[in-house]
Amino acid sequence: MNAFLDMSSANIIWYALVLFGASYIRGFSGFGFTAVLMTGCTMIMPIAEIVPLSIALELVASSGQSFSIIRYVDWRKLGVLLATGVLCTPLGVALLTHAPDLALRAFVLLFIFGSSIYLIFSRRPHQTFSPGTYVLAGSVIGVVNGATALSGLVLALFFSLTNESPKKMRATMIAYLFLADIWAGSILFGSGFYESDTLRRVLFSLPLLGLGVWLGSAHFASVRPDNFRVAVLWLLLILSVLGIVLAVSSQLV
Repeated sequence: MNAFLDMSSANIIWYALVLFGASYIRGFSGFGFTAVLMTGCTMIMPIAEIVPLSIALELVASSGQSFSIIRYVDWRKLGVLLATGVLCTPLGVALLTHAPDLALRAFVLLFIFGSSIYLIFSRRPHQTFSPGTYVLAGSVIGVVNGATALSGLVLALFFSLTNESPKKMRATMIAYLFLADIWAGSILFGSGFYESDTLRRVLFSLPLLGLGVWLGSAHFASVRPDNFRVAVLWLLLILSVLGIVLAVSSQLV
């Protein structure tokens, strides 16, 4: 097994634990898989190996969830968010030429951290947003994606403000990330990132991924709507803190 995955026994055990946690969170909330995997695995493998692995597993997870979520997807709002996001992603990439990646990531993570704390304790009412607001949100998400690749967290933060039902909220996030991952995965595949080591790790990960997503989805089905929104905000809070710690530690090494 060590030779098959090109990892030590201790690293395999750690990877399996992180993978299961990320899969459970993905099954429950519809997002957060890559953030958890990235945070937990940077100590045992390079980011250049984690990203293609994560995207491949995200695509498998979304495919497995598609039959249970497809009827809840708000296709009109999804289309607006995707179209504006794709158009504005190059703006985020261009922003990188004027500001360092670490500073941009820290700004976005601090914004998510502060917003999550405010929303957890403010008890503000959920809003019905106009189509124009979805255009603006999609544009911001696209810029963030191009500059920091943190679009999933910003998307979840935006949906936590809306009065969408948890089923629509979760389903639309899963669909958004699935389509975005197809695009990102095709670019990585064309660039030669899916080598034999990555493919072997994907095969090894499938049973734990399936179990984690299944258990997380079962938990979601039993949670009250208000409790789900609070859980999403706490998850965003935790992921933003982990992201900040990861960013700082990478500069200290």
